[in-house]
Amino acid sequence: MIYHILNGDGLAGGFDLDGEIIICREAFIEGDLQADSQKDFWNVRSKFIKEAYDDDLYFEKVKSEFDKLDNLQPTDEVNLWFGDEAFCQVNLWFCLQLLVDKNPKLFRAFPDSDDWDCSFHDLKKCVESRQNLTVGDLQLGKKLWQAFSTQDFEALKELGETDSECFPRLGEVCQALIEKNYRPKKILQEIVQDGEKDFGKIFMRFRERADIYGFGDSQVKNLLEAI
Repeated sequence: MIYHILNGDGLAGGFDLDGEIIICREAFIEGDLQADSQKDFWNVRSKFIKEAYDDDLYFEKVKSEFDKLDNLQPTDEVNLWFGDEAFCQVNLWFCLQLLVDKNPKLFRAFPDSDDWDCSFHDLKKCVESRQNLTVGDLQLGKKLWQAFSTQDFEALKELGETDSECFPRLGEVCQALIEKNYRPKKILQEIVQDGEKDFGKIFMRFRERADIYGFGDSQVKNLLEAI
């Protein structure tokens, strides 16, 4: 069986490759990630999504997608469609730590652009140039998730120095995540202090200066409300 894990619904609309689609409808770069068990973790995330996005269908829309991974077999093939920006990378790390013990054939399909913007225009070309993930890549993804989810920035910085074909821009992403609690807000404050009031223009200026984060308009709106 072939599976495609997509980072969000944006890619799903025009996705026409063979295989079952699993959509990662999360924003793990935001909110609480600490819980005593996996069951509690889903409840913590459900609460955050409800409060941050006024969406109370977490288990129906989000967790149900991850549940599709429960019956993976070693003979199955899983293609991971995630960009290099921080938003996508954190979601990718979460998926990898879920897959560590399932041992399917794993591949990462890279965006067909060097920009931080996560875009997959030529799906077939992306598949042809995909990266076969090794056991080491999986373990690295698990460690990255552990470091980020526990806010262990020292470990995250050290892991960011790892040379990996699967994570070619890892150092930049890890540094951006270490600065996540203050850098995006500081950029937005500077934009607002310049007198900009139109959200569309604020968003575009923020993306110009902080595109490494991969934030969408919802994340930027939440940040604006917090400053």
